[in-house]
Amino acid sequence: MIHPDEVFYIGRLGSTHGLKGELTLRFTDDIFTSEDCKYLVCDIDGLLVPFFLEDWRIRSSETAIVKFEGYDDVNAVQILQNADVYYPKSAVGSQRGELTSWKVLTGFAVSDVTAGVLGTVTEVDDTSANTLLVVESPDGKELVLPMHPDLVEALDIDARTLQLRLPEGLLDIN
Repeated sequence: MIHPDEVFYIGRLGSTHGLKGELTLRFTDDIFTSEDCKYLVCDIDGLLVPFFLEDWRIRSSETAIVKFEGYDDVNAVQILQNADVYYPKSAVGSQRGELTSWKVLTGFAVSDVTAGVLGTVTEVDDTSANTLLVVESPDGKELVLPMHPDLVEALDIDARTLQLRLPEGLLDIN
């Protein structure tokens, strides 16, 4: 059985694509494009289930088309639509402890060395030159924070935590 602490969230499956069992994957992290990736883990009715990749191709900066082994028609993949998709930490190998993209921070707990707990990253906006983290605070408010390597005080990919050293007064802007 796969435990939640053995994987990290990378996206969500969407609608079918064509008639041969392909699905759209909206991803927050493109680590699955690694040559070492043999399978993805999907949340099916609360259970984490591995699905072996037969083929995939990038469609845009946030979507890909994936095909799993043994799922060869549109009816077979119906159960996978809208499933959350995870990547096994064990498959990260030599990349463990390193960021493959800022988008991997989605779902991380964020804190500041001075202000303490800020919340959880719900989105990473890297559509412009300035990457932004959208953070939902414990009281439900949304914070938008700049993301730059110089602001990172500590990062633990396995624990999915990010500690920042934000400039004084930045949190007052939000």
